[in-house]
Amino acid sequence: MTSRPVALVTGAAKGIGLAISRRLAADGFAVALSDIDIREAEARAVELPDAVSLEHDVRNPGHARRVVEETLTRYGRIDVLVNNAGTNIHSHPTAEITDEDLDFVLDINLKGTFYSTRAVIPTMQAQKAGRIINMSSVLGLKPAPYVAPYVASKFAVTGLTQSLAAELAKDGITVNSVHPGIVATELHDRVTEGLSRLRGVSLDAATDYFEKEIPLGRYQTVDDVAALVAFLASDAAKDITGSSFKIDGGMGVA
Repeated sequence: MTSRPVALVTGAAKGIGLAISRRLAADGFAVALSDIDIREAEARAVELPDAVSLEHDVRNPGHARRVVEETLTRYGRIDVLVNNAGTNIHSHPTAEITDEDLDFVLDINLKGTFYSTRAVIPTMQAQKAGRIINMSSVLGLKPAPYVAPYVASKFAVTGLTQSLAAELAKDGITVNSVHPGIVATELHDRVTEGLSRLRGVSLDAATDYFEKEIPLGRYQTVDDVAALVAFLASDAAKDITGSSFKIDGGMGVA
């Protein structure tokens, strides 16, 4: 048990998820870092003041239930769920995308978000309070070619967020989505490599292409995204629900 507010972050072992976990810990949260890579999650959890690592394949609904149960056993409550775990494939023309590619992306990005959320709802309803923050993408609001499964999954997460916000407001639970633009992570590296292959250009040229798509002229950082999530987890955001927050350097309006 803890006197701190408690956050459960999926995909927390690296990248955006790790930055979110670190920021929430700095803001006074106890943090449950869930990830399929349990060794990396364990290594990162020991760096935080009050954290636990939990093995979690978000594609497995049983894992979602277990992770929620173990977090409750450790801390007694869950105040914030951050559905951060996500994936993408290399950029491909849609006609070349396999059934396995489609299932892989939808199972993690959409079903994973759904399973974890479904598992935590009864706890938050009993508390009459909670924050659910879903990681979508600027491509969950403004589509792009050659990444159809990813775009479909992120549009779905946006819609899921709005449906849940309408359903859960009566229980004191807010649900919002965060829409990063281009963040320098391993996930984006796959997209850059795919664009390089599709256009027959170097990786540097592909990177330049993406930078030119951003009106502010720079990639966002994992800490930029973590700061927005921390705001949505804070008391300052208590009356915000069903909203989509872009952090994309202006890509969504370009």
